[in-house]
Amino acid sequence: MKKKEEEEGGVAVADAPKEKAFDFDTFECKTLADFDTWNLHARQAFRAAKREFGPRANPPVPVKIPDESFHKKAKVKFQRFDQPENVLKVRVRNKEIDWTGQIKPGYTYELPLPVIRFLNRLAVPIFAEVKVDDGGEVKTETRQVSERNRFSCQVLDF
Repeated sequence: MKKKEEEEGGVAVADAPKEKAFDFDTFECKTLADFDTWNLHARQAFRAAKREFGPRANPPVPVKIPDESFHKKAKVKFQRFDQPENVLKVRVRNKEIDWTGQIKPGYTYELPLPVIRFLNRLAVPIFAEVKVDDGGEVKTETRQVSERNRFSCQVLDF
């Protein structure tokens, strides 16, 4: 087809390159961007399987989540105010990280940044159920009983 157009003096239009199928077997996740690429193609494969086999189709390829070795770490001091002698068991599993651990109050840890962000979002003031007198009627309400947070995850050093 190209030769015919060139012989006639016309401009040959290049065929659009066909996208190669993503090769899950040879692709290696070495950076956080690689995980995003893998998960994008895994979700596309799952959507295609759902279109072909219906809503009960199983995902052909699992989504991958990076572990703590792919993230920067910071040195933090952990302190727990609501239960100072108890260990805090933490499980963080989101698109950024898959991390499980136990944190003892009063110790210093080297934690990945997504775990620190997760802990600081949970460090809310202490709430409790209190009885309130409301026009001769006693009701139970949940109110903030302390200004201090439940725990602190203070960053010491990057």
